[in-house]
Amino acid sequence: MHSYHYRYKSKKNTLSVLLKRENRLRWLDMGSSVNYNDGFMFADIYPASEAKEEIKDRYFEFNATKQFTDAQLAPLGKFDFIRMQHVFEHFTLEDSQTVLKNCHRLMNDDAYLLITVPDLEVHIERYRRKCLDVSWIFPEWAHTRIEKGSPQSYYFSIFTHSVLYQSHLWCYDKEGLMYNLESSGLFKDIRCISVYDKLAEIPFTHNRPHEDLCVIARKK
Repeated sequence: MHSYHYRYKSKKNTLSVLLKRENRLRWLDMGSSVNYNDGFMFADIYPASEAKEEIKDRYFEFNATKQFTDAQLAPLGKFDFIRMQHVFEHFTLEDSQTVLKNCHRLMNDDAYLLITVPDLEVHIERYRRKCLDVSWIFPEWAHTRIEKGSPQSYYFSIFTHSVLYQSHLWCYDKEGLMYNLESSGLFKDIRCISVYDKLAEIPFTHNRPHEDLCVIARKK
């Protein structure tokens, strides 16, 4: 998969190229600044003092589950593109709607929103095949809480909703994530981007391509 993206896939119509072509150049990475790319500003719940040195001048402390006045949002400005990579699953279903409303308020007209989460169907398939403990990239995370050789249900629980310190509070498949966005009534042109889609880029859209479910939408 990585070889295909880096060696063979056309780079002429990827999402970053599309944004630049449309002169949509103000980008916000919300909550996932561990995997940052050039060109982004960043927002997360942690104080600016804890941000990496490389991004401190582009970082805002921001809790997307809270209600804000226009004056409180003003320092961030408006964005042409907001990205959440492996962040949305850390919100409760109720908080996720507040997050979407805050994103909507921070977006310019017709701006893009990209949400990438772990694909529940991928985990279920690997659970059914009894290979979560050997064919995944995160067994070492699981083994900080469970012993090697634990039942597959233990690994499934770790991967889907019990990662220590940053628990997943909701699980999504394609239907569920698109339903959440549609239910907000705030977005249009909602569609899933597979890792082989022309817009897909590693890591710009898919930073964990072996488990990513990626959906893009535009502001109404």
